[in-house]
Amino acid sequence: MMGRRTFLGTVGAAGLALGLTGCAEEEPTVAAKPKPSKDGYRLPAEGEPHEVTWMAYGATPGVWGEEPSTPYGRDLTNARLVARQDLVRLAATISRFEPVALLVTSAADEAEARQFLAAIVAGTSPKDQLGKALDGSGRIYIGDVKPSELPPIQTHPLDLVLVPLDDLWVRDTGPVFVTDAAGKLRGVDLNFNGWGQEPIATGLGGWRKDPKKAANGVTDQPIARDRTVAKAIAADSEAPLVKTWLTMEGGGLEVNGSGLGVATESCILNPNRNPGKTKAEVEAELRRLFGVERMLWMPGRPGLEVTDWHVDFLARFTSPGQLLYASAEYGEAADKRDRKLLLKAVDQINDLPADQRSKLLGGASGKLKTATLPEPDPAEVYKTYKARNQALPFTERGADEFSLTAAPGYIGYYEANDCIVMGQYGDRTTDQEAFDTISELYPDKVVVQITTDGLCTGGGTIHCATQQQPRV
Repeated sequence: MMGRRTFLGTVGAAGLALGLTGCAEEEPTVAAKPKPSKDGYRLPAEGEPHEVTWMAYGATPGVWGEEPSTPYGRDLTNARLVARQDLVRLAATISRFEPVALLVTSAADEAEARQFLAAIVAGTSPKDQLGKALDGSGRIYIGDVKPSELPPIQTHPLDLVLVPLDDLWVRDTGPVFVTDAAGKLRGVDLNFNGWGQEPIATGLGGWRKDPKKAANGVTDQPIARDRTVAKAIAADSEAPLVKTWLTMEGGGLEVNGSGLGVATESCILNPNRNPGKTKAEVEAELRRLFGVERMLWMPGRPGLEVTDWHVDFLARFTSPGQLLYASAEYGEAADKRDRKLLLKAVDQINDLPADQRSKLLGGASGKLKTATLPEPDPAEVYKTYKARNQALPFTERGADEFSLTAAPGYIGYYEANDCIVMGQYGDRTTDQEAFDTISELYPDKVVVQITTDGLCTGGGTIHCATQQQPRV
């Protein structure tokens, strides 16, 4: 495996160095790399080889836990610490297979992260021990893979990088890495504006804040430091920034690496991000920035939660010719509009002439296939979280209120080199079903299912907390 880039902002010689050798690399499923955009930019699929995974040790008190007088505030205060443990656990898991760069905002955060890492390596918590079954304990689950076949934590570097932070969702605050016509790395700065909470700074007129968010209990949060993260990561990676008028987040777009993209209109085609821009204009910019030739759009649900319904909680490409989507029994609109329109868009792709379809599917001669993942029962998630987080309880609220802010979703997995890291939520039936489905779709990768209780409580998934840097 190639070593990761030298991080100019690492915390000196004290940076963590964890590494190991993963399994043999998976053969690419794309017959030939697709033609890049007219400007030469291409967003590789997540499953293409990574140089490093970027993460952010955020969840700062200014964002998590500012309301100690309310049950929600007290829950979030405790969940903040559990989320930070989750971040280190996730970073440690990914470091089994590829390098990780974990942003920290201070020396105090660095010291705390080191303490968590030491406990994770020692396996002092059930969450850091291997289990033979998905029994609700939170133990790491790898199915039929022998424990000896799971690489240990201390192999690929896990570096601490000093960068000021507000929150942990680096998928949205960091740059989206693309390659240019010469195959060199570039970073796209998508002008993070707090998921629409602050006026955009790209020259577009007519920005409007969505009042439905406040009505739905979504509050503004500090984002000033997070708005500098994309530039900081790109500089550390020596990746020149690509500028754009487009305002969105990395979690708002999924691609298959061969010209197909999927997104929700409620996120990107929204006056709180791109006022005055038509769908055609947005698609043209997505084509320029990422090499996306054809979009599959879902309507989404604006104002319901902070992201305006990011696509990476709904649908993912597992290969150029396979689309996986969440069944969303508990979170989708009653009329199932997203699912219906997504499948209609898939049908339209499959009705294209064979030569056009083949280009969009990475050279495959068949049609775009689909599969589904279940959604865990929120009542089971609540019961399990309450049982396995008694040291730092964040279930003071009732089950119904807790389910309004928690985000249990198997679709939010991360595809690392030779590995899939996915969450387990405590609904034993769906935990197992999701694990089995992912294992079937990624037969050449080790699937590792870990707890993400704090991240979930804070409204996000493993995918939201990671951002891949492709190997060039």
